[in-house]
Amino acid sequence: MTQSLREQLLQAGLVTEEQVKQVEQAKTPVARQGERRGARNAAPGKGGHGAGPKRQGPRSPGRRTGKPQGQTPRGKPQGQQASETPAPQAVPRPDARALKHQLRQLVAAHRMNKEEADVAYHFQVGSTIKHLYVTAEQQAALAEGRLCIAFLDGRRNLLPVAQGREILRIDPSRTVIFPGDDDSTP
Repeated sequence: MTQSLREQLLQAGLVTEEQVKQVEQAKTPVARQGERRGARNAAPGKGGHGAGPKRQGPRSPGRRTGKPQGQTPRGKPQGQQASETPAPQAVPRPDARALKHQLRQLVAAHRMNKEEADVAYHFQVGSTIKHLYVTAEQQAALAEGRLCIAFLDGRRNLLPVAQGREILRIDPSRTVIFPGDDDSTP
């Protein structure tokens, strides 16, 4: 089995010597082109950058760059920029890191997931079915609406309903499932 694929195909009669030579000749120019262009450009026929020849020449100072001279990036003349008042900014939000840190602390303090849980509790998020392993007592509490499931840092966290509502108050974009509610909204 130390024979090359070429030799194996020849022995099996699937290809002829002429076909092998044609393939080897077709491969050789492609490899040379790749060496000329360098490793960072795409191979021919792949549609990537560098598929065609590039012309690079020195830029002349009078060459246009697409933006008129004497204007700022927004297209205003340079002299008018300082005299105008800046556009009103969006309402500043609390720091995203501080917000996430606050949510992590809340979840860590009230998380009820247990390692020994062996009952798979299935629930729907959007159009997908997900599961969380819970104990029999936790499953009953979920059915009664005393517990909820909150998603944070890619984990499914089992929490009391009050903490789930607090998470939504802090960050309404978070996914929190309240299985005991009929309409599934807080």
